[in-house]
Amino acid sequence: MSRPSTAQTGQADDASGDSTQLRGWPRRPQRLATAVAEDLVDRIVGGELPVGGALPIEPVLCEMYAVSRTVVREAVKSLEAMRLVTIQQGLGTTINDAEDWDLLDPVVLAASIRHDAERAILEDLIDVRRALEGHMAGQAALNADEDHMRRLQAALDRLYAEEGDPARFLRADLDFHYAVMAVSGNRLGRAVIQTINTQAFQSLRYIGVPSLADCQDSNVGHRAVFDRIAAKDGQGAAAAMSDHILGSWLRRRPGAHGPAGDRTSGDHPQR
Repeated sequence: MSRPSTAQTGQADDASGDSTQLRGWPRRPQRLATAVAEDLVDRIVGGELPVGGALPIEPVLCEMYAVSRTVVREAVKSLEAMRLVTIQQGLGTTINDAEDWDLLDPVVLAASIRHDAERAILEDLIDVRRALEGHMAGQAALNADEDHMRRLQAALDRLYAEEGDPARFLRADLDFHYAVMAVSGNRLGRAVIQTINTQAFQSLRYIGVPSLADCQDSNVGHRAVFDRIAAKDGQGAAAAMSDHILGSWLRRRPGAHGPAGDRTSGDHPQR
């Protein structure tokens, strides 16, 4: 989101006149409260508004974003729902510790990934995917009937067909994983994975820049998952999916083949 031209801001202490400099934005977006909330989330997660500190008071936010008090109040309520802040009548609004934030909120998760200099969130994401997708692959092995296997086979065939086009392969990759989750019947687990994938897959540091060889290598893992499901091997399917996700990340994560952020052909797009 574009940021405002400079405006004076104050701390969220009704009795204090202390202020800091925060940038406003040059152009007003259409969905004001949503836009204000998203911008504040980015400032909080990025550390511009520090944990434990006070959110600027309403008049300051109104001036900074050129919006009404109603818009600011709605935006701050959104931050409270995301568990980024605590609102106390007469005491102002305090920014909560990062451990309290709702990382399954798409706005919070997206900002956390953007500002994840140490890859902590991406590493956590891989752990969550291994646990949930591995478990769901095991469930899929126990649930799969002939119709399910035909759909999984079609998804796998598409992966092979798209190996030469990384962008189309990535979409087919997601579809295969979602097909496995659908067969598992675990709707909540699938919803959690879809939420985190939607944000993570917008990060180049997460998906890498795959080559033809990378896509072909990725399909070795997909094939292993498919074979274990077809064999009705729940434990084997769970292990194959977990190994596939972890092994892929270890090969493609920033720094695996050079300085952090340097993408090489060794980074794999396995999902």
